[in-house]
Amino acid sequence: RICGVPQHRQAMEFVDILTRSAEESRGPVRRTCMAFVGGLTKAFEKEECIKGLRMFFDEVYPDLCTEVLRLPNIVMTELMPTLKVVLEEGELSALKPSLFDAVGYHAP
Repeated sequence: RICGVPQHRQAMEFVDILTRSAEESRGPVRRTCMAFVGGLTKAFEKEECIKGLRMFFDEVYPDLCTEVLRLPNIVMTELMPTLKVVLEEGELSALKPSLFDAVGYHAP
């Protein structure tokens, strides 16, 4: 919030930070980054974060899987638990079908 990222840039910034976090090869650092990504839902407009998540799974995730072979596992064990804490059930459901198509996750 202090940085004042304009709302029209928040989704793209969210995607960029999430992508860089997923690319991090050091587990402890990556998990810290994923927690930071979760915290962005409080600093950015939540709708923009959800839009960014949808963009990540639709546009970035498929290609990134070829570079980060463990990405499906990282998403399920590191990102999803964080998202379950910071997003409500309906907000996770709003990610369908993007999330399901990407990792086979069925949001409640």
